[in-house]
Amino acid sequence: MKLLWLIVAIIFGIAEAMTPSLTLIWFSIGALILIFLSTFIKSILIQVILFGIISVTLLIVATKIIVKKDENHQYDTNLQAIVKKSGVVRKDILPNETGIVVVENEEWSAISANNEAILENTEVEILKIEGVKLIVSKK
Repeated sequence: MKLLWLIVAIIFGIAEAMTPSLTLIWFSIGALILIFLSTFIKSILIQVILFGIISVTLLIVATKIIVKKDENHQYDTNLQAIVKKSGVVRKDILPNETGIVVVENEEWSAISANNEAILENTEVEILKIEGVKLIVSKK
């Protein structure tokens, strides 16, 4: 039985190496624990139940700890990083119409936050992103 649990641990370890999250590693650890416990517990059914309980418990507890440590950190994505930056209008932004704004050498569709006309070559501030459009206002 120990060999079976070792194989299960290796399979979950390999599967974890193929995924970007820390999910399957807890099942691998659960199988390693069962290698030890299988010395004392001969019933395969009880071993499988313990494997499930141990693995899921490790998953839940570890996830809560990781999430709690991470909840005060905010990570900017590439899109969020341009909020509050400046850009220059390349194509007029008219009321209720989309224009073009250049931010760090990239062209973006943009609309005015105040529904006002913003003419070409005007410097604007990016307030937020909605979908694929920048919401901008005159600087």
